[in-house]
Amino acid sequence: MRLIAIASGIALLLTTVGCANRDGPATAEGPTEAEIAAFAEAQEEFRAGATFEDAMRFRTRTAFENGVISVDAPRKEGSTRTLTSAAHRLYEWALYLPAPPIPGFVSREWFLAENRHDGKTILYTAVEWDNDDPSDYLAVGWWLHFPPGVPGDEFEAAERGVFIDGPELDRSNPPAMPLSGTATYVGGAGGLYQYFYGRGWGELQGQSQYVEFSAPIELTANFAEATIAGCIGCTGDISAETLHLWPAVQWRGPAPDASPADYEVHLGPTRFNPDGAFENAAVSVHHPERTVTQSQGVWGGQFSNVPDRDGNPRRVVGYGGVRFDEADGSIGSFEGIFSALTSATVTPPESETPGAP
Repeated sequence: MRLIAIASGIALLLTTVGCANRDGPATAEGPTEAEIAAFAEAQEEFRAGATFEDAMRFRTRTAFENGVISVDAPRKEGSTRTLTSAAHRLYEWALYLPAPPIPGFVSREWFLAENRHDGKTILYTAVEWDNDDPSDYLAVGWWLHFPPGVPGDEFEAAERGVFIDGPELDRSNPPAMPLSGTATYVGGAGGLYQYFYGRGWGELQGQSQYVEFSAPIELTANFAEATIAGCIGCTGDISAETLHLWPAVQWRGPAPDASPADYEVHLGPTRFNPDGAFENAAVSVHHPERTVTQSQGVWGGQFSNVPDRDGNPRRVVGYGGVRFDEADGSIGSFEGIFSALTSATVTPPESETPGAP
C-alpha cells in the first residue's frame, strides 16, 4: 500500500540562523555603515533559511503492526533508511502526549536512532491508533540524517524531513468527497517559529531566535464549492513550547523576546481535487500591534478516506509554511504541520454517551 507523507518547512528544523546571536547592540548614535551592512546580510541569511522548497514533499511509507511502528526515511541521494521501534528504540513514552481526541484511540511516542558507516539517523514519531483495530492509525514525526563524522548535535548539517502518514491518507484509496454541505475541522498545528529582530527591537537588532510552536487550527470545508480555508491562532494563542522537536530544538529553552502569541496565520480559500488533495499559496500573517508588510508562503494537505458518522471525511491533515516581513525590518516565519477532526468524529454517538437511555 502506497501511503503519503506530507512534509513542510518544519523539515528545515534548525537552519543556519541558529539561536539568538548576542553580539551586542548598535551604538546610541545609530548603527554604523558596517552594522547596517551586517544587518542586511543577516536578513538575507534568514530569508534563505526560511524558504520552503528544500524538503517540501518527502514521500515515505510507515507500518504499524503488533505495536511496532516502522518508518521509511528517504535520503536525497535516493537510498532509504527504515527504522522500527523494535530494533532502533532509544526512548518510548505514553506519559506526555495529550489524550487522543477520537474515542477508543490510544497513543504513544518513540525516539529512534541508527548509527551506520554512512552516517547516523535519528527519528521521532508519535502514533495514535484505534485500540480495537490498530490498523487504523496515524503517525506523525520527523527525521534527521547526519553525514559520516558529523556529531549528532550539529543539526544544521543534517538532511531533514517530516511526515504525517496512515492508511486513511492512502492516495491509492482516495476519500469519497461529499458534493454538498460544509464541515468544520478543529485540531492542532505545530512546528518551528523563527524571528529575526529588526530596528524596533533595540539591542536585539540583527539577532534571531527560533522555538517550537503549537497552536489551535480551525478549517471549514465547503463541499459544494470544493474549497477549504481556515486559520492558525484565531481561536487561541500560538504558544512557544517544546513538545515534539527536541532534541532538534532546545529543551525548555528561553521563550523568544518576540512572542508568537497574537499572530494569526490565515489560510486562504483553496480548491481541493476530487481525491481530497489541495495546495495553495494563499497564506498571510496578521498581528494586532506589529505592521506586517508582506507574507509569502504555501499550505496544502489531504482529506481522510474514513468518513465520520455524517458522511464527511473525519480528518484533514496538512503542512504550511509562511515567511513575513515587518515594517521595522524584522522577519519571521511559521513552518509546520497540522491535523484537524470533525466534531462528529470526536463526539461519541448518543447511545455511547454516559447517562443516555
